[in-house]
Amino acid sequence: MSRQDDFERRWNLRQIQAGVLEGDVLAELVRLGTRVIQDSEDLKIDGLAGPDTRQAIEDALGIMPKVIKPPRKSTRRPPPDLIPIPTRRNVEAVYGTFAYASDPARPGAIVIEKKWVRDNIVKVHFGPGGKQYTWMHRHLAVEFPKLLAQASEFSGYYPKRIWSWVPRHKSWNPKNTLSLHSWGAAVDFDSRENSPNTPKEETLMAKHPAFLDVFRAAGWTCGMDWGGYGKHGHDAMHVERVRR
Repeated sequence: MSRQDDFERRWNLRQIQAGVLEGDVLAELVRLGTRVIQDSEDLKIDGLAGPDTRQAIEDALGIMPKVIKPPRKSTRRPPPDLIPIPTRRNVEAVYGTFAYASDPARPGAIVIEKKWVRDNIVKVHFGPGGKQYTWMHRHLAVEFPKLLAQASEFSGYYPKRIWSWVPRHKSWNPKNTLSLHSWGAAVDFDSRENSPNTPKEETLMAKHPAFLDVFRAAGWTCGMDWGGYGKHGHDAMHVERVRR
């Protein structure tokens, strides 16, 4: 490219940058110039500054295409599985960390900081017509209603009482660690009919085994499978969104 050509190109560029050349005037200049370039490069003459025309201009100006560098391999640890192994650290990595204090009005219960509750606990509707609801962690808000619908359909068991978020220590004992209900990451179904004080084979869960099979298949843990819990060695009402 000659000095005169370079001067003319840069002069026109400054006119565009200053807003002197714009709108229909600029579009017409581009159209006319495009037709000239297409004619000289034996391209289809249509006045449209498409990829082939732009490539011809870049070649004439000696503009090299930008080299896109591959992303650097991250040395960070991958994000935790959304269904964590239930250590306190793993649970907090997925469901969050909160400050809390003992609830003076209810032994074994806790009071969690309001900001964490606002950010993470949501009202979830489910069941026929969406008339039932509970409060639970936002990570469960989409998955749980789908699993419940599948479990109910496959087993023929439609729980009447369902609850998730209850900020407390395990077994309501302040000496125990926090229950997953504190994060809204566990759910109880029909606590009376599936009570640990009821022989396992007499619980509604035992009479409708396909119900819990749906949750197991999704990676959840079921208290029905626990040994040594409660009077009859189970917590049939309980499922939790962790993987043991």
